[in-house]
Amino acid sequence: MKNKKIKPKRKWFFNIVKFLMSPFVGKIKIINENDNLEPSSIFLCNHVGARGPFKLEFNFPVNFRFWGTYEMCGGYFSRFKYLYKTYFIQKKHNNKFIAFLKAFLISPISGMFYKGLQLIPTYPDSRFLKTIKTTCEILNNGQSIVIFPENSSDGYHEIMKEYYAGFYILAKYYYKKYKKNIKIYNMRYEKTNKTLYIEKAISMEDLIKLNLNKEEISDYFKNKTNELQKKQKKSI
Repeated sequence: MKNKKIKPKRKWFFNIVKFLMSPFVGKIKIINENDNLEPSSIFLCNHVGARGPFKLEFNFPVNFRFWGTYEMCGGYFSRFKYLYKTYFIQKKHNNKFIAFLKAFLISPISGMFYKGLQLIPTYPDSRFLKTIKTTCEILNNGQSIVIFPENSSDGYHEIMKEYYAGFYILAKYYYKKYKKNIKIYNMRYEKTNKTLYIEKAISMEDLIKLNLNKEEISDYFKNKTNELQKKQKKSI
C-alpha cells in the first residue's frame, strides 16, 4: 500500500541540504504489505553499505531516527579512524591508500551530516543502556526508529549471515517499561531494482508467543530478510 510521505523531523539547515541533494539521489519504489505504518515503531533494514541509510533518509515515508555507531557521532579523529580502518578497509575492502584518501575527504563533512541526521549512537558496552533509554524517549514522542541489525564486520552481503539482537532488547525493554505493544517492521532494500519491501508488522506480544530467546529472534528476522531477497529477485 502506498503511504503518505511524512518528512523526518530534521533541523532546517539539514533540510535545505537534503532539498539541494534530492535531485541526485532519486526515488525508490516502496512495496508495503501494511495498511499503514504505525508511529513509534521499530523498522529493521539491510544496510547495503552507505546506500541503505542514504536512500531511506530521502525516501522513507515516516518520521524516524537512525541508530548508528557511536564513532560517527564523535569528533573528527573518531570519525576518521572508523571510516579508515573499519568502514573502508574492513567492510568495503579498499586498499589502505584509497581508504585513507576517502576517510580524509569525508571525515570533515561527515560530522555535519550525521549531526543533521540526529543519529542515535549505539555502543558495544554498558553505555548501550543509555541508547535504549534515549530511544524510548524518542519512541514516546511519536518518532520511529530505523535499525540496521546485520553483522557487517567482514562486509555487506546480499544474504545476511547474522543479526545482532539490540533491536529486540530495545523492543522488550520498551514493552516491559511502558506496557505498549510495539510493532517491528522487517524491511529489505534491493539495489538492483531500487525497491524497498516492507513486510507486515510483527508485534512484541506476537514475538513473545514464539517463545524464542534473543539470538533465535535475531535469526528469525535475519531469515525473513533473506527470504525477501529471493522474493524480490523473482519480481525483477
